[in-house]
Amino acid sequence: MNLLLSFAFHGPRGYDIDLARVRGDLTCGNLMIDSGAFTAFSKGVRIRLEEYAEWLERWRGAWQYAMNLDVIGNPEASARQCARLHARGLPVMPVFTAGARLAEFDAMVRDSRYVAVGGLAGRRISKDGLAARVGMLQRRAADQGGGIHALGIGALSVLRRARPYSADSSACSAAFLYGSLVYFDGREVRQTATSNRAALARHRDHITAQDIPLAEVLRLGKLPGKSHRPQMVRGYSLTYAVADEHLKRAAPVAAPDGLPPGPQLYNSVTPDWMVYPTARLDRELHDGTWRPRAWQRYGGRHACPGAVAA
Repeated sequence: MNLLLSFAFHGPRGYDIDLARVRGDLTCGNLMIDSGAFTAFSKGVRIRLEEYAEWLERWRGAWQYAMNLDVIGNPEASARQCARLHARGLPVMPVFTAGARLAEFDAMVRDSRYVAVGGLAGRRISKDGLAARVGMLQRRAADQGGGIHALGIGALSVLRRARPYSADSSACSAAFLYGSLVYFDGREVRQTATSNRAALARHRDHITAQDIPLAEVLRLGKLPGKSHRPQMVRGYSLTYAVADEHLKRAAPVAAPDGLPPGPQLYNSVTPDWMVYPTARLDRELHDGTWRPRAWQRYGGRHACPGAVAA
């Protein structure tokens, strides 16, 4: 279970999550930190570089990867911020966004090997166009011995074609917001409205294999209340653990030197109450405390490389 947390949500301005506690439950999953620059930009909030740097230093050893605090729409300023963080000994990933030049991307790969690619999620671009763009950048990075992280790209149909080294999705968090069910159907990650009883019946086996209480959902016609929340969080979060296992077999990706085999899928979690239960899932799957049918089905050949040293 790889987790992506955002400084904007989980830092001292937000929930002030204990990253050491999160790290303690990630048996072999990795923890990636997003600066939250886009979230702050969209809300008109400014994140100070010093504040972000101090937080990363406070939790050094808990996170494996962290992203630059980029300046939206200003590649030159973003590069200066990245250089300042590197000078402090913080090996943040540079962020390449739409509008920047490929020469800048190449320089990022040469300097850091592992580059986050943003500016694609949510845009009016076809899946074919998305796969072509992400795939081109991954191949370009791989030619230099590197790889990319595709920010906010969770469609498995795109990931199988583009084959980025890693990617993340906030579908599990969004499912609670929109009152839908999220699960892996053996090939794709599905998000189905609770009112779509036909689809829920059609995918009954996949949903119940993740220990999601489908009978209660059908009885109520909506997501069950807080008493079922731990079970829902665990079942939803399993989606990307089993999808990760599927992709590793269906579309393996060569890893940059020193990194675990790819692809690596990250569950991007935003609500505070989801963070600790989601991290705990990694430990429960590894120590056998929880053995859902979906994990027995897809995780039976799981090869645990151990978390990357921070």
